[in-house]
Amino acid sequence: FGGHSCTNCKKMYNKVWSDTEVLDILKNDFVIAALYVDDKTKLPQSEWITSSYDGKVKKTIGKINADFQVSKFKSNALPLYAIVDHTGNMLSEKPYTYDKSVKNFIKWLKEGKENFDN
Repeated sequence: FGGHSCTNCKKMYNKVWSDTEVLDILKNDFVIAALYVDDKTKLPQSEWITSSYDGKVKKTIGKINADFQVSKFKSNALPLYAIVDHTGNMLSEKPYTYDKSVKNFIKWLKEGKENFDN
């Protein structure tokens, strides 16, 4: 989960995701889905949801993504990375939030991949 205007998200992309080892792991071992919580694109009424978290109607892509983040991962921190299997089950002990350490991010990715393989 990230935001178009999220400063820490941009720092992660520029300082961590740009690392050659991180890029190699992400390209070869993961399918990446970016869910932006500040996307203001309004959806047709047929795609609106009523939040089970706060009971409010969510009408934009960003609001729906933010609701999913808080409902599923109990956090609104940005960025927030989660490694999940094909059915949405967590494969890491916890989501990864802002930390500019390439070493820590690689360790987290490898643990998630190992859990998937097992």
